[in-house]
Amino acid sequence: MALSPPVDARTDATLAAHMVQHVALTMAAAPLLAAGVRLPRVHPLIAWVVFAATGWLVHFTPLFETATDNVPVHVFEHALLLGGALLFWAQVVGRGATMSHPLRLLYLVVAMPQNTFLALAIFSTKRVLYPHYAGGKDPLADQRLAGGIMWVAGDLVLLVAVLVVAAAWARHEERQTRASEEAADQLPSPRTAG
Repeated sequence: MALSPPVDARTDATLAAHMVQHVALTMAAAPLLAAGVRLPRVHPLIAWVVFAATGWLVHFTPLFETATDNVPVHVFEHALLLGGALLFWAQVVGRGATMSHPLRLLYLVVAMPQNTFLALAIFSTKRVLYPHYAGGKDPLADQRLAGGIMWVAGDLVLLVAVLVVAAAWARHEERQTRASEEAADQLPSPRTAG
């Protein structure tokens, strides 16, 4: 959906639409795909760094501007964003995810400030970062909107993920407590034993 009309048709005209596309790939498509597909195992720290570095690489190197005028580079940019996000989300929701609930929470929580800093770097700059969008009606306003979309939508998805993992951890602890109590009930009491 993020790569199809009407979203894709607007990405050439506004950076905000382009950012909607990036956020949809990394914060909606990637976790859904990661939950349904078995991916190769990668150390969580490597997955986290790849995800974070990909955002900075795509948005703060000539890759972004080149992708606006070159379809194969644009496809590569999207593959890079989706691939990094798949690695990231597979650690949390993937079938092969092995991190404990507390580590999953930490993993997600430290991703939030990274997303915020990246978004604020786009949002708060006083110059147009991408010449392709400089000819628009108000390129700095468009850029601020794009940074705001990344900031709010990205952090909101990560916050929801934190809450879901916290709830899953609570359910897991409750099941373990119940299982321990049931096992203790099965043991013979000291009065009846012997």
